[in-house]
Amino acid sequence: MNKLWVRITLSFFIVLIVGLCMMFFFVDNVNRTTYNAMTSKQLTEESELLESMITKDTLTIRNTKEMFSDLKLPENLRFTIIDEDGRVIYDTDSNIWTMSNHIDRPEIKEAKRKKTTSESYIRQSDTEDIQMMYVAVPITEDGEVIGYVRSSTPLETIEAAAQQKWVSIVIVFTLILVATIISAALLAYKITNPIQKIIEVTERLKKNDYSARINDTFPGELYTLSESVNSLAISLNAHVTEIKDQSKQLESILSNLNTGVILINPEGKIDVINDAALKMINQTRDKILHNDYQESLVKLNVLRDIRHVYKYDEVKTSEVHLYNPEEMILNFYAAPYYGERWEKRGVIVALHDITDIKRLENIRRDFVANVSHELKTPITSIQGFSETLLQSGDLPREVEREFLEIIYNESVRLNKLIIDILNLSKIEKHQIRLNETNFDLTELVHATVRPMKRLFKDRNLQLHLPENEEHMLYADKERVAQILVNLLSNAANYTHEGDIVEVKIEETNDSIELSVHDTGAGIPEESLSRLFERFYRVDSARSTADGGTGLGLSIVKHLVELHNASITVDSIEGEYTTFTVTFKR
Repeated sequence: MNKLWVRITLSFFIVLIVGLCMMFFFVDNVNRTTYNAMTSKQLTEESELLESMITKDTLTIRNTKEMFSDLKLPENLRFTIIDEDGRVIYDTDSNIWTMSNHIDRPEIKEAKRKKTTSESYIRQSDTEDIQMMYVAVPITEDGEVIGYVRSSTPLETIEAAAQQKWVSIVIVFTLILVATIISAALLAYKITNPIQKIIEVTERLKKNDYSARINDTFPGELYTLSESVNSLAISLNAHVTEIKDQSKQLESILSNLNTGVILINPEGKIDVINDAALKMINQTRDKILHNDYQESLVKLNVLRDIRHVYKYDEVKTSEVHLYNPEEMILNFYAAPYYGERWEKRGVIVALHDITDIKRLENIRRDFVANVSHELKTPITSIQGFSETLLQSGDLPREVEREFLEIIYNESVRLNKLIIDILNLSKIEKHQIRLNETNFDLTELVHATVRPMKRLFKDRNLQLHLPENEEHMLYADKERVAQILVNLLSNAANYTHEGDIVEVKIEETNDSIELSVHDTGAGIPEESLSRLFERFYRVDSARSTADGGTGLGLSIVKHLVELHNASITVDSIEGEYTTFTVTFKR
């Protein structure tokens, strides 16, 4: 009974049954009325025919009997001849001697009164003891009624005819009913079958299958409905795709953000946390997601700030120090967030790693302090010796020359320091553009070392250079030479007399390695990590005496990074030091 086509068919069946029943009773009534009228007319016509044949002379028992014996009358009709006083003269079915006076019969009384044919009367016959229809026609002669012709017929005849018609009507109605029910069922199925297909598509849509479509063509309003469902499916698919794209974009953005993002719902559960935040708090997603923030974020020591945001809807910021195991400094930011109708949806937390920023701030402070210190020393010397020269006019010539040499050397040192600071500043600000070309690295090494041979000779150092084998490199020739000069100067400053300084070039399919190796003092292990910091010196006293500024290796590192290359250092204190620059092919 849940099938729509069954309900439609049943509704048609009920309506049809009611209609056919009403029609049956109406037809039956019309049929009976028609048969009654036809029978009444037949009785009237037959009676009037007999009335025209009877005269006053023939209205006797004998003459009437003789006359009727010569006539061929309908078998289903009964005829009675009655005189003007109501006495029965002749009857086709009964013995007249047993019949009573008929003057009081309704049809006779009406015919007598109206002097014309009576209406038909249906009543119980006293003689036959059955229901019969009667019609009486007055026999007139010279305008006077001399008797009556009464015709009658049993109602069984009418019932039989009506019954025969009724059987035919029932058969016709049954055929109509069967044909209508079959047509209704087919029509209902034709209507509901498309609806069922539409329902199947909507069920698939309900199950998030947005590729579902109605591909059949339906008539009338069903076509409009199917098109509307298809349009809805297309719209839903577009909206869901857009939402998925936005979700993926948001997920991608959150995943690639360096800032840690945490979303806490009104119940205090963590709904969203990105990879950066997980890395900062050193936790896995399954231990954090959908858990209470008071348990998951306890190590951040910011629970009081988050509760404050929940309670007062105010933004809170602070600085958080973590150790995982190295120190990490985070900028903590927490703010309430709301829905479309400004209902509170929870708290959003942002964690930004400011460790490098803090480190750079410290480096800047150290840089300022180191620059001030480095500048102060030569300036103090220049100022002191020049002041002595100005105030003492009788100094020996040799002393004056010595003081002037010191002032000159300090000015040279000061100039070199300023030049290195300016170069480092330009490199860090990416104000230097590389002029990259193809050149022979071996040839560059020999050309760069040539002016420095006097330095190595004065310090009695053995300098070994690569053989004259071609090694082509695509880079900035001038900056590579600058890298080599700084590494060789560093080796010369920290290598003992008689030691070896060696330059090597090794080439592979992917890279070219330029290394400067010395057998000098080596570098303590604790100093290796800070070796490329500005103004950092392993042996402060010695490097200052040798005129070093403490910026050479820092400049080297930045120039190497400009070439998208890498530099490594391998050293054992008291044995050797090797700097290796690797250029990618």
